[in-house]
Amino acid sequence: MMREKGNKSFMNLSKEECLVVSKETFRNAKNKHSDALILAKNNSYGMATSTLMLSLEENMKAVILFLDGNGFEFRKRVKGIKYLFVNHKLRYPLGLILSGFNIFGKDLIGFIVRIASTPSLIKDFSINEKEWEGLALNYISEKINQLSEEIIWFSNADYLRQDGMYVDYDNVLKTPLSIDKEDFNNILTRVSGISEFIDKFLSIFGQSNESTDAELKTQVKKLQKQLISEKGYDKIGMIVTKMNGKGNNLYIDILKNLQEFKKDINDDF
Repeated sequence: MMREKGNKSFMNLSKEECLVVSKETFRNAKNKHSDALILAKNNSYGMATSTLMLSLEENMKAVILFLDGNGFEFRKRVKGIKYLFVNHKLRYPLGLILSGFNIFGKDLIGFIVRIASTPSLIKDFSINEKEWEGLALNYISEKINQLSEEIIWFSNADYLRQDGMYVDYDNVLKTPLSIDKEDFNNILTRVSGISEFIDKFLSIFGQSNESTDAELKTQVKKLQKQLISEKGYDKIGMIVTKMNGKGNNLYIDILKNLQEFKKDINDDF
C-alpha cells in the first residue's frame, strides 16, 4: 500500500501529539523486545540481536518525544535533532547517556536503602572521612571502567544491528548465523537494563501524589529553564552534528577524557 504524503512529521507534532506518539513508540519498542525473545527461543540469534537493537532505537525516539510532550524543546532547539528520527546511529549516544544513568541510578538507590536502614552511616562519614574518601575514589575508578565498556559497546551498536541481518565481508566473513546465545544474552542484559531504567523514569511522571506532582513540576520547569540559560540544547546540538559526521570521533573523545580523569584520580590516590 502506498503511503499518502502529508505535512506532519515527528518534528512538528504538538505537545499533546508527542505524548500520544511516544506512547505508541514505547509500545512498539516493548513489542520488538518480545519478538527478539521469541526469535532467540527459536535459535535465530542473529535476527534476535537486530530486533533488540531496533527495540533500543525505538525507545530513544520515544524518550525525545515524551520529553517534548512534557514541555521540553529538543526538537525546536537542538540543531540536527531531526536526523535522530531517520539516522540509526544518532540514537545510540542517547542510549549511552541512559545507560550511564542506569549504572549510577542502581547504586544510588542501593546507597539510599543502606542509609535508611543504617542511619549511623551518616555519622560515620564525618568520623572516618579519609577512609570514605578512599572508598569513593575506588568506586569512581571502577565506574569509569564500566562506563568505558559502555562507550566501546555503543560505538559499535549500529554494526550489531547490521551484523544480525546481513552477511558481510570485512577482511573476514561475517554472518548472522555466527551470532550465538551468549552474544545475544550479553546484548539482552544491556538493552533490558536501559528499558527498565526508562520504565522507572516514566513512572515518576505518572505519580498521582499531589505533593510529588508539585515538586516534580517545579524541578522539570527548573531543568527546562537551565537547558536554555546554560545553552544545554546548543551543546547537545554540537554532539548531534559531530555524530552525524563520519567515524566514531565522539566516542573516542569521551573515552580519552574518561581515561585521563581516571589517571588523575589514581595519581591523587
